[in-house]
Amino acid sequence: MRTAIEGEKMHAYPGMVAVVTSRLQERRNVMAAGWHAYIGASPGMYGIALREETFTYGLVKESGLFGVNFLPAAQSEAIQGAGTYGGHEGDKLARLGLGYEDGLRTGVPVLCDAYMAYECRVADINSYGDHYWIVGEIVQVYQDEALFGPDGLPDLAQLSIPLYMGRSAYRILDDTADKKIHRL
Repeated sequence: MRTAIEGEKMHAYPGMVAVVTSRLQERRNVMAAGWHAYIGASPGMYGIALREETFTYGLVKESGLFGVNFLPAAQSEAIQGAGTYGGHEGDKLARLGLGYEDGLRTGVPVLCDAYMAYECRVADINSYGDHYWIVGEIVQVYQDEALFGPDGLPDLAQLSIPLYMGRSAYRILDDTADKKIHRL
């Protein structure tokens, strides 16, 4: 039975984890962000939540740029590593075996295995609790169209999506999941 409780209790999972990339001159980094959202269109805007202490926050704040990458389930260990290891510890892209190309519009790393990715220019940064909400205008989109159906939705017969449950645990969304369509 549901009861009222005291104190904070976060419930935001399961959900997709965005892999945020950043670059300032020749320094590049990658980190996992569980709190993120597509928040506007015309122009497309994307928001990510970062703590000020992270290496990525410093790169994004100083450069005004970031990338958002979505990796398939086969890369869930790299996603977890991107959220576990610190950027101050060295080249996380190399450590995690994540290939990348410099983005066409901003130069931020765009991960080779990403089935969807965005290059963003920072439009706004605001502090909320212990995180900063960073909003970027999407200036370039990348998509592996072979992994999406004609309706624009992921083709789960071709793509397995990792859903983060919390505490380093993932579940895999693929074509074995039940499909329900509600036409109200």
